[in-house]
Amino acid sequence: MKVRFGVMVSGGAPFPHRADLEKFAELIRIIDDCGVEMIGTYDTTFIGGDAYVRATLIAQVAKNALVGLHPTNPLTREPQIMAGFLASIDAMTEGRAFMDIASGDSAVYNIGMKAATRARIEDYVTCIRGLLANGEATYDGRPQRVRWHEETVKKNVPITFCAEGPKTLHLGGRIFNGVIAGTGVLPPVVSDTIARVRAGAESEGRNPDDVDVWFTTRSSLDEDSERAVEAIHASVSSILNHSMRFGLDNKNVPGQFRDKIQEYVDGYELYDHVLEAGRNPKRMSELGLTDYALERYALAGDVGDWIERIGSLAEVGADKIWFSTERGDLDRQIHYMRVFAEQVRPHFQ
Repeated sequence: MKVRFGVMVSGGAPFPHRADLEKFAELIRIIDDCGVEMIGTYDTTFIGGDAYVRATLIAQVAKNALVGLHPTNPLTREPQIMAGFLASIDAMTEGRAFMDIASGDSAVYNIGMKAATRARIEDYVTCIRGLLANGEATYDGRPQRVRWHEETVKKNVPITFCAEGPKTLHLGGRIFNGVIAGTGVLPPVVSDTIARVRAGAESEGRNPDDVDVWFTTRSSLDEDSERAVEAIHASVSSILNHSMRFGLDNKNVPGQFRDKIQEYVDGYELYDHVLEAGRNPKRMSELGLTDYALERYALAGDVGDWIERIGSLAEVGADKIWFSTERGDLDRQIHYMRVFAEQVRPHFQ
């Protein structure tokens, strides 16, 4: 059974300390050598450091996978800046840059802004594509120009869209190279997600098969299954919020959880985003939502649990999966990425 993988790299610390650079390179080599298709890093300085620095370090090491941001947003980086970054990474990797974009979560809310509208996202992406291909575009009614576009490796760097609701899934199918869905991995959710992306592609006259649908998971791998699940509570608490923050309709939410999820979203603490000791995981538990959220969003457990879970996901159509390196120091990340590469990955090649 073939499954395609993307990996989001956290880096092990908010900033890439000089003493850790070789360990970071080792981590990237392990990921790159095991056949992962895309390696990305998050673009939110609220959580840690600068994504452009991490992405550059990844690009220096990776020889096979696409390299980019997973995800960025259209609010904290001007499109000309982003286009220049993508062209630079594409040159470093000889044509293997990509960009994944979302409406904005911790990166924008913690500087007092709100998530971007679908119209702004489309305007932003159209501008970046124009700058890379032609050197000229507009954004928010303003002209944008660059002088280096003729030197780009690729005129069309792949751009994917992190989508979690019916309208964003439709937009993803309509204009993006691919969709990385944060909708969850329960079978009815997977089927509905794929259908909505395909409908978006068809509305634009595109071939739906040309739009890859990936599913992002909140992941944790450990020899101790219970410890792995416990470690993922904070991460799951974050995706439960931002996948539901704009409403619960048409999101395959069981009736018994609707009011509780709405209460959870209404009281979500932004500063505690993905904080293990924060209020959000505790509130998720107090409202009786933890088991449901884990079932819907998580890939957690030991090697056997991962193999079983990934296999079951592939059977229902989720055969393109994003997961993250482990939280913690680089030694831990290297260890468990090697476990994935040697014990999990061979089952799905």
